[in-house]
Amino acid sequence: MKTIVYISDFRLPFGLNFVKPLTKYTDCRKILIIERHQLHHPERLEAYFDEIRYVDHLESVDAIRAHMQQILQSHSIGALLTPGENAIEIGGQLRSEFGIPGMQRNQAEAVRNKWIMKQMLHQRGIRTSRTAIALQQQDYLHFSATYGFPIIVKPLSGYGSINTFKLSSMEELLHYLQYTRQEQQRDLLEEFIHGTEFHCDSIVCKGEVVFASVSQYLYNCLDIATQQKPPASITFSKGTEADFIQRIEDINRQVIAALGINQSVTHAELFLTPEGEVVFGEIGARIGGSHVMPPCIKNTHGVDFFEAVADLELGTYTFTQQETSNKFTGMICFPSRAGVIQHISGRDDYADVPGIIEFNVSYEVGQHAGAVNDTMTRSGFAIVEGDSFEELRQTLLEMYDRFVIEVAVPENV
Repeated sequence: MKTIVYISDFRLPFGLNFVKPLTKYTDCRKILIIERHQLHHPERLEAYFDEIRYVDHLESVDAIRAHMQQILQSHSIGALLTPGENAIEIGGQLRSEFGIPGMQRNQAEAVRNKWIMKQMLHQRGIRTSRTAIALQQQDYLHFSATYGFPIIVKPLSGYGSINTFKLSSMEELLHYLQYTRQEQQRDLLEEFIHGTEFHCDSIVCKGEVVFASVSQYLYNCLDIATQQKPPASITFSKGTEADFIQRIEDINRQVIAALGINQSVTHAELFLTPEGEVVFGEIGARIGGSHVMPPCIKNTHGVDFFEAVADLELGTYTFTQQETSNKFTGMICFPSRAGVIQHISGRDDYADVPGIIEFNVSYEVGQHAGAVNDTMTRSGFAIVEGDSFEELRQTLLEMYDRFVIEVAVPENV
């Protein structure tokens, strides 16, 4: 019997969307490796996995490798699924070590290490930001002198805009070097691209892009992470008359070919400058937007990204597309505040809003909510359809403005 190993740090209940497609593989043994602190109710996953194994941290490659070695003593591993951004490199490394089909070490490094990614694209003549690796203070000073401010400073293999900074002056750069950067820290420096940010979500099967969907962020990802702007985007309907959509899809295909992505879903971020140039940002071999983007794409285009992830990894994928109403579909994530929830908006507060496809709030009164420092952590989300981009944009932002979350912050003892 073929064994599927699934490595993830997903949180329930949203993680169930990723694993539900595995139920059709009834002839396979399914094993989950997950961070111990992420799974408070393992019984909720018993319908999906034959065995659950634990590690203290998902980045503990040695601990995961030990589990793999134990599994291989009695089972043949036919597929290794690593749907989260921070598990992609681990998956590539382990597939190469243990002879498992799928994305290998070199391919995974190309989609995770931003320096390698950008260099491969520069060599193909694909327009993306100029970059450098900073090893010491003079590297930062030289880069800013060459390209001017602002500059972007980020980890080489980051995700969710965590530890990403926009430095707009020499004063800000010197403050970063003195108070934020750790000794011997290696950073990726990037030229700042002025423009509107889009994302292109694709399905790549046997080296061919069989499907692509273009969406526009209402706020750029860096503003979401650093200025408390709401994560929100709108997926363009089929037949939208905008020439930049085709140009975004064309560059997306060039990037996928250049990086050797052969069998994966992908999430690319690109910019449209005021001059009309499309500039590539970065790409991940994963579902974009975690649990919120696949429903938007499915509602507009009739394509299921959750199913595609599993089927591509197991080599059984066949492209299918359902009929849809061909509307624009948008998502917006609601704010979170650190503290104990006293009051929080619910679905009934939006009974007057048309077109709501899905509405979910993660917290209940009395629960503790955490602070926000990335593009992912929020208190809930809504998925809404509309007839035009502008109408839907206004609806989403009005929903955000109406959202109420009140917390009590315990006094420091």
